[in-house]
Amino acid sequence: MVAGWWAVCATEAHGAGRDVCDTAQAGKLQARSVLRFSHHGQTFVQAQADTDVTVRGEGQLANWLPLGEKSKRYRQAMHCLLRREKNSMPKAKPFWKGEWRLHSPEVTTGRKHGVTVHYKAFTLITQTGRTQVGPWRINARKPHSQWRVTFQPEILSKVLATAHWKQVKVQLDGLEASDVDAKAAYLGKDTWAWTKPSGVRVDVFPPWHAAFALDNRGGSTLSTLGIVLWWFCGSAALALAVLRSAPRSPSAPEPPGRFRPWPPWRAPDVSEGSKAGLTRTALWWAGLSAALGLALALLTPGARAPSLWPTLAGIAAGMVLILAAHPWFPDRSTATAKSPTRELSRRGRALTRNVSLTSLGLTVLGLVAVLTPAAMGLSEELAPPDAYTVTLMLLQLVMVWLWLIAMAAWAWRFVRDGGLARASWTAAWDTATIRFITASVAVLAVVAVVMLYAYRWSVELNWRRTNWLMEHNGSYERAHDQNLHKTLAGFGSIGLSWAYTHTWVLTTIALVALLNSRANAARSEPNTEQVSLGPSRNDMRLTAVVFALVVVTRAQLFAGSSLLLTVWLLLNIAALYTVRAAGRRWSVLHQAGGDFLTQTLGTAQGRRDMLDKAHQYRNLHQRLRLVDQGHTEQDTTREALEDRLRRLRRWRPPGYDRAFLPDQVSVVDVALSWGPHDKWWDNALHGARIAFLFGIPSSAIILWANYFKNPKQLLLTSASATGLPEIAAWFVTWQITWAGAGLVLGALWRVLPGHRGPMRALSLTIAYAIPIGVGALVNRITDTELGNAVLSISLMLIVLTLTSLWMDMATFSGERQLWPTRLSLLLSIYQVRTLSVHATFLIAQFAAAAAIWNNLAGPPLKP
Repeated sequence: MVAGWWAVCATEAHGAGRDVCDTAQAGKLQARSVLRFSHHGQTFVQAQADTDVTVRGEGQLANWLPLGEKSKRYRQAMHCLLRREKNSMPKAKPFWKGEWRLHSPEVTTGRKHGVTVHYKAFTLITQTGRTQVGPWRINARKPHSQWRVTFQPEILSKVLATAHWKQVKVQLDGLEASDVDAKAAYLGKDTWAWTKPSGVRVDVFPPWHAAFALDNRGGSTLSTLGIVLWWFCGSAALALAVLRSAPRSPSAPEPPGRFRPWPPWRAPDVSEGSKAGLTRTALWWAGLSAALGLALALLTPGARAPSLWPTLAGIAAGMVLILAAHPWFPDRSTATAKSPTRELSRRGRALTRNVSLTSLGLTVLGLVAVLTPAAMGLSEELAPPDAYTVTLMLLQLVMVWLWLIAMAAWAWRFVRDGGLARASWTAAWDTATIRFITASVAVLAVVAVVMLYAYRWSVELNWRRTNWLMEHNGSYERAHDQNLHKTLAGFGSIGLSWAYTHTWVLTTIALVALLNSRANAARSEPNTEQVSLGPSRNDMRLTAVVFALVVVTRAQLFAGSSLLLTVWLLLNIAALYTVRAAGRRWSVLHQAGGDFLTQTLGTAQGRRDMLDKAHQYRNLHQRLRLVDQGHTEQDTTREALEDRLRRLRRWRPPGYDRAFLPDQVSVVDVALSWGPHDKWWDNALHGARIAFLFGIPSSAIILWANYFKNPKQLLLTSASATGLPEIAAWFVTWQITWAGAGLVLGALWRVLPGHRGPMRALSLTIAYAIPIGVGALVNRITDTELGNAVLSISLMLIVLTLTSLWMDMATFSGERQLWPTRLSLLLSIYQVRTLSVHATFLIAQFAAAAAIWNNLAGPPLKP
């Protein structure tokens, strides 16, 4: 009886399954499929498969498909159509890993046509081998050999294999076909069609740039060489700029027999806060960053296997980096400074206590959510499969956490030694070092846990995408655990690589700190010239490297390769020097006589006289316009006003032959070209702060264009291992870019051509656009992606123009009390005619940015 009951149940279950996926219903199915290629303006070839399946008549397929996606019968019917039976048992290695879908298949019903399922999927051919997308298979055997495209509906299901296919088409989009099945009919425009699906085959040659990108994809030799060359050149540029700008004064000889330990572990003395100590620290960082880049490039591809030793080596390297930075030593150069007040100490203790407790709580909650998700109300499927995976994951989390601490330690070391932090902050740090360190490492622990959780979320998204419509039975759970065990072991290497790619921020901080240290040292030296038209030769080297690494480094790769990034770095530096050389010849202060102005404006009284003359000059011009319009004043004639304007051009400093300004230069031009501060470095810092604020909307625009505008790109980013942290890092990266552009604009403010700020902003934008234009030209010739190059140029011009307008207003900030609003002050500075020109120029920039947004914004898909 038991055996008979089991036989009946098995027969009923089998019959139910056969009723849904019965191949006898194939005669009632009509299907179409189109495979479209697209490769123009992209690095990788994209293939999109659009398949329509129509179920006629009545039956379980026709009755179950219109049900909702949460219905079990709907999933059974859809699984019968779009997933073959032998794939019902998922494997640890996903079978459909290359297929992407923006949404579930759409189901439409009609009285005459039956039920139609619209199934759309796309794929990016980013690696050699077989790729399945819908009922199509693309076999990219080798990057530079022909690819074979075949139509195999049986890879979806047996039902579709025996369905009536009314038409099958392939659109090559310019791909060169080397061989096509004899049954194909050419429809024109690189389109081939078949009325019978048997033997559908197309052999195509990939475009050379896509083949080149495939050849350099992943851990290839050329790709690794390009990345290593890029980091080596960045470290070399930092080292050369630092060495050429290092102080050459001889140091006092050390007592004989005195042992001098290795500099990174030596506690800083009083001279460590000077240029020599900061130079030594920057050189150590240049060497360490180059060595770490080489080690990661060589060891990371093999570190993704579930192994314990690479993780322990990464932990040791992170501890070495922290010891090398030694941020806990007090800054003895500020030892004589006034200690913080009791109120500041109390607030500091309260802040560190609250931050530490909050971060500790968030870290514990995050670890509980990752390790035991059921305790947080999450699905138990998210839990790691075994104790070994948990141990390895926690060790890798510690490794990434230590590297984040090391980056923060080096950043604080550069900020403190370079004098970028306020004296009260440095004194508070020295007073409560342990508390601040505790708060910092707690915040970074939260960042590390967020990175782990984002990585875990991407793993789950990819698993659900690749095992779509699979039944959640025991085999599904085992395959899920195996995949989780394999992928979680790669968190450490991926996290380290992601963290190291952002160490250029530390190089930037080191360069800015060295520039600030040199400026502070120049102020403290009594015999040093206090007034200059711009950076000296050594400071210009540092500024050029900042421009190359920070401002213009957001470029796309050439034809998907990183081999030409070294040329890109040199091109950025050459572009800035070219614009500076042209500006030194055509700038306002150079035409007016640089030596004459430095002697005249080298004192506070001289600068006040200049601003007073500029104020009188604007008032006289306003009165002159009123006279021209018929508004006469008593005892005032046009000749008298013109004579007073001529006298404003005459400056007679003692011992100088030239007693007047050139005809094309007015005293207002001199004031605006001088800038709001006495020192060029103060102008640079002022420009950086303003550009950072004006760049916030621009960063949001680029973030939207790069990640959120295209739904396909948002899907790829969400499933990426570092997708969510990369979005936040991309916003911060562009904020640093705008601040760096403002820094360079303020540093070169006095040597850039133009009578008003917007013209100086245009000059620097040209230096920004030259290398990007060259890269866009190369990418256009090679038919690869342009990315956001044109949009970034337009936004850079807008940000720098707004920054220059604000700096012009800051130049006459002493008159702010005379005007009700800043706009009225700007009207007075530019006069009505000049302001209308600049307003038209700015409106044209916004219009151009909007047009680029609608037509060109957003790069092609990035895997």
